[in-house]
Amino acid sequence: MLRNLSISDFEGSNFGSNSEVLFTFAEDNIAYMYFGNTPIQVDYDTALYILHQKDCMPKGNAWPETFPSIVNHTSAAAARKHPAFEAAKKGDFEAALTLVNDLVKEEKVYDIAQTYPNAHIIYNHRMKGDGINMIPAAYAAMFEAAGMQVEHNVVGITNVSHTGASDISRICKRMRYEGNINQGTDYILLDDFITSGAELRDLKDFVESKGGHVVLISTLGHGSYSKLSDIRIDVKYKEKLLNLGITDKDLQKYGIASKIDCLTLGEAAKLSRVVECQTKKQFTSNRSGVQHLDQRERDSQTMGREIQEPGTVCKSESSSKVHEEQSETVMSKQVNHHKLRR
Repeated sequence: MLRNLSISDFEGSNFGSNSEVLFTFAEDNIAYMYFGNTPIQVDYDTALYILHQKDCMPKGNAWPETFPSIVNHTSAAAARKHPAFEAAKKGDFEAALTLVNDLVKEEKVYDIAQTYPNAHIIYNHRMKGDGINMIPAAYAAMFEAAGMQVEHNVVGITNVSHTGASDISRICKRMRYEGNINQGTDYILLDDFITSGAELRDLKDFVESKGGHVVLISTLGHGSYSKLSDIRIDVKYKEKLLNLGITDKDLQKYGIASKIDCLTLGEAAKLSRVVECQTKKQFTSNRSGVQHLDQRERDSQTMGREIQEPGTVCKSESSSKVHEEQSETVMSKQVNHHKLRR
């Protein structure tokens, strides 16, 4: 049993007066969300998370044309091999300082401090599983030692767990932040690692929605997409998302982003892959159904002609007549044989 779920179903929500179908819920804790005309399966918990985050989505800005490349020091794979990594990830600040001191290239930190002397540092401080990841805070301490001002009051207030999550869940479940932002101030955002850049983009949107200017992003380690010179969504993926029927409105209604131009390259690639895969499945399913109906129609037409054409006998009837004629011939020969013997 499927049921269309509209905004009006949620009491006390601030979605507005326009009723719009966000999800279709099925049995077994399965829901379907819609990008363009493509239904995407999502688990029930993710659907509920999206409904809660929708109201508090910060208004983000498109990436500037001159936004610099991500500054990082090592790879995520190399950092994970460090003996202090696990403890730092689970809240041990001393272990995080050891990790950062061993892997961060000091010349890069001082170069950033000289290039952006008036910028404030904000690090991605949020829950990670059962503990608080202390690597971003330890990384921020190096900038503080270089004479830069670090803001400690901006924190993530949602606990987004991506362990074992589907791609669509990773795309849709967003981080939300709170804290004081000074209007007109330049900010540099820090994190431990960057892969798709989704959480840092959420933090960027928060800072800019409060009047701050994000001038740089730096991380301890990089993943696949941040190896590129630019993590911003490019023209290729903007066109790809539009060709798949994905619009700014789709991103807004689920609280993912204010517009397509806000996405990172990693986010855009993942979203287009999910929608494209589902579109192909739909096409294959529809084509299979059409072929099945077409074959049934041809079978019906053939049967109709066989019944209507005079002198036409069906195979079973024809076979039965041949069998009868063969039996009569054999019996006749047997009778004649007996007659000859007598």
